[in-house]
Amino acid sequence: MEEDSLLRKRANKPNDLLLDECCILPNRVRIAQLQSGISRDEIYIAPSAVQKERIQPDDLFIQNIDGDDLQSPPDYKKLSKSQCTPLFMLAYREKNAGAVIHTHSPSAVIATLL
Repeated sequence: MEEDSLLRKRANKPNDLLLDECCILPNRVRIAQLQSGISRDEIYIAPSAVQKERIQPDDLFIQNIDGDDLQSPPDYKKLSKSQCTPLFMLAYREKNAGAVIHTHSPSAVIATLL
């Protein structure tokens, strides 16, 4: 698959891997409006109001579990963290989540109502 060869060419940095998932995951499982925070010790947060397929590695916000900013995009980009960041952080702290994927996919919404 062409997407898989692209993945092999990219460095295995968390920023790059998160972006790969933002670009490829929606195509594979048909998730619309994907927003993510994926982590180990650091939480990577996508910016608001940016098409996830167009995010660059330096567009991501990185913070720790305490909510301290470890890295932010360059000021000239004028990006802001996802408005869902407090919800993501609650999932990390209260549910010991290892990753958060936020979607408004009709299938996902229906599944939560079952």
